[in-house]
Amino acid sequence: MSALLLVACGTSKPTVPALNPEQATTLLRYNNRAVNWMVFVHRNNPACEYKLDLPDQSAHPAQLDLDHIVSCGGRPAPKEFDASVSFAYDTAQQKWVLTRFSS
Repeated sequence: MSALLLVACGTSKPTVPALNPEQATTLLRYNNRAVNWMVFVHRNNPACEYKLDLPDQSAHPAQLDLDHIVSCGGRPAPKEFDASVSFAYDTAQQKWVLTRFSS
């Protein structure tokens, strides 16, 4: 019975904090591929920007995949300017990191 109590009272898995829009935007700003992509997009359409619509994170996901992250003048970007990104929570560093950017 004491083993059962140890399992029940043991340390729980740490909760993954939510990724907020400011953190996600900062990660994009420091990613060379993301920066270079936006430079290319701006040459063709200066009204385009990254628009990150983060999903509900109440289940504390350790990874987020976002598609269609470019918006031009408040509308979805044309297919040739679109991009996607993945973020993951790095437990060793205790922070969110950008793991994939594709255009």
